[in-house]
Amino acid sequence: MSTIGGTFAIDFHVHTSFSYDCPMPPKLVIEAARRRGLDGIAITDHDTVAGALATVDANRHSDFLVIPGIEVKSDLGDIIGLYVGSQIRSHRFADVIREIHDIGGITYLPHPIRTFGAERTKEIHTEHPDIDLWELYYGRYEKAEFVQAREVFDALGIVGPLCGSDAHFPWDIGVFRTVLADLPGDPQKLLALSRGAELWAQPRGEIARSAGITLGAMTKAFKRGDYAKFGRFLVALPWKAAKKSARTILRRSQ
Repeated sequence: MSTIGGTFAIDFHVHTSFSYDCPMPPKLVIEAARRRGLDGIAITDHDTVAGALATVDANRHSDFLVIPGIEVKSDLGDIIGLYVGSQIRSHRFADVIREIHDIGGITYLPHPIRTFGAERTKEIHTEHPDIDLWELYYGRYEKAEFVQAREVFDALGIVGPLCGSDAHFPWDIGVFRTVLADLPGDPQKLLALSRGAELWAQPRGEIARSAGITLGAMTKAFKRGDYAKFGRFLVALPWKAAKKSARTILRRSQ
């Protein structure tokens, strides 16, 4: 966690019910974020800008910022577009970056260590210098990935990294937050403000992290009508939770 001063807290990686693995409607997302003390959120639904636009429309608070975005699954991995007001059609990594820029947005690479690993992240940084912003800390990183991310970002000299929760449920929103000196009302302002960002993030416990992933998978199965798979998750959930709790207790006792 850095300790540079700032006053406006934003979670740059938030989903709504327009994502296949998230049950939160836009209004709930906004109110949950405000209750968590956030001044803004970036909506980054999977492969659709519809949720972001719906959240912008649902925002009735003049002091709360909703940045429309999208998290596109490309041939190489996910890439987020921020300040995006229309659907991204491309699926090749380089083409997605180009299309986001063509419509006036900025590109934000989420969870690079989880997607690419340390060495490939360094190659992506060299091969794609047009990536505008990078996610240093990610809500579902394990402790070792936190350390690895910091080492890689320091080695690459990445300036102005952000962080995000990858929130799919109300309790996830704002767990990770980027604190800026002002609200980034437009792309260029965010790029400038990011250089003085304060990142509030720390590794989450295994139970909290795994629970979010499992519940997201259950939501996905339910939304897609795969009730058999949903039922299997439901039956297995107490056993999985017990195993993870036991593993955590044993690790702490060593």
